[in-house]
Amino acid sequence: MNLSPNGLALQEGGMLSMTELDGIKGIDKEKNTITVQAGARVSQILAELQKHNLTLENFSSITETQKSPGQLHAGTELEQQIAGWTQVSAHGTGARIPPVDEMITSMTVVSPAKGLMTLREGDSWFPWMRVALGSLAVVQEMTLKVRPRYMLHERTYCCNYAELERDHAKLLQTYRHVRHVWLGCIHRWTGFLANFAPEYTASGYMWVPYTDTIVVVVSDIAKPGAKAVPALPEERRVEPLKRLLREMQPETWRRVLEDCGSLEGKNFAELREKLLVLDPLNPDHVAKVNRAEAEFWRKSSGERIADSTEVLGFECGGSQWVLENCFPCGTIDSPNLKDIKYVQEMKGIIERERIAAASPIEQRWTSRSSSPMSPAYSKEANALFSWVGVIMYITSEDQAPAIKEKFREFAMRHADLTFKYDGFFHWGKVDLAFHKGDRRKTLQENIAKKFDVKEFAGLKKELDPHNVLGNDITDAVLWG
Repeated sequence: MNLSPNGLALQEGGMLSMTELDGIKGIDKEKNTITVQAGARVSQILAELQKHNLTLENFSSITETQKSPGQLHAGTELEQQIAGWTQVSAHGTGARIPPVDEMITSMTVVSPAKGLMTLREGDSWFPWMRVALGSLAVVQEMTLKVRPRYMLHERTYCCNYAELERDHAKLLQTYRHVRHVWLGCIHRWTGFLANFAPEYTASGYMWVPYTDTIVVVVSDIAKPGAKAVPALPEERRVEPLKRLLREMQPETWRRVLEDCGSLEGKNFAELREKLLVLDPLNPDHVAKVNRAEAEFWRKSSGERIADSTEVLGFECGGSQWVLENCFPCGTIDSPNLKDIKYVQEMKGIIERERIAAASPIEQRWTSRSSSPMSPAYSKEANALFSWVGVIMYITSEDQAPAIKEKFREFAMRHADLTFKYDGFFHWGKVDLAFHKGDRRKTLQENIAKKFDVKEFAGLKKELDPHNVLGNDITDAVLWG
């Protein structure tokens, strides 16, 4: 069903393609809904909605190829098919905005035992079917909530931990969208905090390891007549990365020029990759690159006003290994600061164990999901969840095996901390190869603690008693 390319979808025994089941069935402007078939791509749905001056209430933000632990993402987040995207409870960012499964108002599915079924809000099986990991039934079509198309006023600035701790709750409660990049030991904050009147709020940070810089990107519905104060031109903002390249030893500098030619016209992501490829597993080298990136982000303080689809879809910057988690952090009215304390603790592990962790550690937020198998499930309507992803860039195929092994060690530190904070992983990022032996048992124990596995297994027995729709992950950790 084209979920995410890990054990939920990639099966040697066979896979079900929904590529030809990709129709847009209709838009109801009075109810603000769209009905689509299961194989419709997110980008396709957005394009159709834009014709009617509508958009989705939420969507994932990443628009660059990634690898989940052990697997390559097949294209971008916006190219994922709608059924798989919702079946794993994917997310965007917004402290008052739930994961994408909450957009579903009804769905038609086919189960091995019950055949064709239509489920709606209020039906007992409905919340279970919204996030069923592809294991209860095959999704045929669904109806989703939509909203009028809108413009966002985005602002980017940098801060350090003390300043973030002071303003964190206000950020979550004030802005519709926020994402943070944690860079890691530079104690400086440039930027501002505007007094917006939000329609909804959201947050996202990017933390940069080996510096103390946190990049904060916030956005809200643009006010009529608002003007953006733009950042410096990219050519000026990337100068710190070019300068670091020039400071390399002469023989290294010659190799860089031979490999990539002139640096003129190279964007930020390209220059960062050229730097990392020189010594991607050397923590001292990676720390230098991160410090140059921190300078880039400080020079990037500024604003833009653009369509929400453009603002929320950002470039990750190359192929990478990634493991993303989700854990509770209080309520929107009373954040408990466990979210930022988590990343601060993760940064301490990185620096203490000298992990070659390139930037960023990305942090985003959502409100709760009422789907019991969502990592963000809660009975508390105001519950707040943070999603934190750690990465390693795959700078070349020659270095890929060594990078994979180092990332495995890094990811396990992230996993241990996830369980400590009562969290779990994005279902599309779970890889059993990273959970062997005692770790597999720990994973099973935490799944049993986090989810109502007994109820889910009971539904499985009723809807798919012969496990026709089984997959490696559910078979191993849910009812294996």
